[in-house]
Amino acid sequence: MDRSDGYVQEIDYTHGYSSELAPGLVELACVAAGVTTVLRNRPLRYLEMAFGQGVSIAIHAAACPGEYTGFDFNPAHATNARTLAAASGSGAELTAETFAEFVTRKNLSQFDIIALHGTWSWISAENRARVVDIVRRLLVPGGVFFVSYNCWPGWATELPLRHLMIQHAERSEGSLEQRIDAAMAFAQSLIEADAKFFKAHPGLEQWLADMRGRSRKYLAHEYFNRDWHPMPFSEVEGVLRAAGLGFVGSAKLSDRIEGFGLTAAGRALTRGVTDPVLRETTLDYLVNRRFRRDLFVNQPTALSPAAREDRLRAFSFTLLQLPAQIKLNEEVSCAPFIEAMADGGFAPKTLAQIERHGACAGVEFADLVKAALYLTSEGSLHPAQSREVIEQAAPRCAALNAAILERARRGEAIAALASPVTGAGVFMAQQELLFLGARAAGCTSAEDWACLAGETLTESDPEVLLSNARAFARIRMPVLQALRVA
Repeated sequence: MDRSDGYVQEIDYTHGYSSELAPGLVELACVAAGVTTVLRNRPLRYLEMAFGQGVSIAIHAAACPGEYTGFDFNPAHATNARTLAAASGSGAELTAETFAEFVTRKNLSQFDIIALHGTWSWISAENRARVVDIVRRLLVPGGVFFVSYNCWPGWATELPLRHLMIQHAERSEGSLEQRIDAAMAFAQSLIEADAKFFKAHPGLEQWLADMRGRSRKYLAHEYFNRDWHPMPFSEVEGVLRAAGLGFVGSAKLSDRIEGFGLTAAGRALTRGVTDPVLRETTLDYLVNRRFRRDLFVNQPTALSPAAREDRLRAFSFTLLQLPAQIKLNEEVSCAPFIEAMADGGFAPKTLAQIERHGACAGVEFADLVKAALYLTSEGSLHPAQSREVIEQAAPRCAALNAAILERARRGEAIAALASPVTGAGVFMAQQELLFLGARAAGCTSAEDWACLAGETLTESDPEVLLSNARAFARIRMPVLQALRVA
């Protein structure tokens, strides 16, 4: 039996972090959509299927108290995930299993959150049926299923080109990386031969050029599996509705802002579409969407408008950036919200506190909600945990972060550190990890941080490293300290 079931295993997956899987963000998205869930209850029972290298589940298990379970078919991935989880002492149960193996387990627990990120489009119909069976049997009433996938119509042009490259790669010799390079070179030769397909779709030439600049690890897992099935939202919704789940909305919080990113004509058009499935499909065409992040709830219950506002007022938030670094958007008024959030040394604040702040006098609560959703979607803001939970999670986060910093010193960059304040990960560049590692080793100046980082980044310009270290001390350190990452 081929345990990979057509999924790439010759090249390990990247060590990325998926912020949208953080429990606090999932809960906020559901409340913003006006749906009540079990996620108010802590600790949570959380299952992540096909967790890749396990970075996300290891961070969430450390930073947000609960019982965490996960599996991935790749034994090397599972080993890495267990090593990370063991560093924090979170007790997460992370195994090397296929969907077929997991679905036959006896005495499985039920879960409040089940997550499947970046996998639905890359597995067979048989495995998607197994996923649906797992969710149908194991998600509690009021529990949330997160699923992300490549969708129509955004991939309509690339589908035939990907098929061509797969055909070439399957018929070529050498390592997977060599076959990927050969397939892209063959596609380029068709462009140079004036193939009419590329003339009809001129954007493909740039897409192919962009692919050549990407990591071969990324390309292998993104495009060169046996299965690659972008699909319309209506198909996914129909399958999950048949399993008893109701569509709540996008996990991308800016999608909860009515008409955000649309033209005036687009906003007018969507207001006239009342059927929820047709409306989502219409939005996908208006923005030419390529990737969806959807939330479904088992037996969803709608919140009244007043109850929704009460729940939102109770949410606590913390800034992830200094105000001067925050990207603004003319569609959403954020300046008063940011001013209020920055007050008091970046201490977390509830929306109720923001509403009462002098900077927000005269601002409608609905506009404060829009600002919170936009800033959170952009990575400038994040829901914050209670003080009690922060103190509970802090030792686990510190232990996991120490292990990640040590890996960075050895040249193994993991893209995030765990914050007990947010219950989630904070994205970090490799240089930043090395600066923090130098600080943890007792170095007190930016000059020393840059010097120690240069021992790992041997090809980096020392002057550039020093400049970056000084900017890191000035811009990132105050926020990382507030998040209890530094």
